[in-house]
Amino acid sequence: MALNFRKSGSRDNQMSRTVSVISLIACIAGIILILLDIGNLTDRNIYLMTGIGAFAAGIFIFLIGKSFVIARKKEDQENGHR
Repeated sequence: MALNFRKSGSRDNQMSRTVSVISLIACIAGIILILLDIGNLTDRNIYLMTGIGAFAAGIFIFLIGKSFVIARKKEDQENGHR
């Protein structure tokens, strides 16, 4: 039983790292897109709008990934693991 918990814990850490990397990539891509054409601050600037969307998506991906890990740990605690 302890072996299964240890495996799920490492799986949670791996998922957390993967989601963090994906969100970081999305945020960096968003920042690059924003900086490509920041002089034209209009709603018709496709780079600016896409960059803002990618940056916001990166933040949401990070928050959702962390909430899944926290929920999984809470579930394990309620089931008597650790």
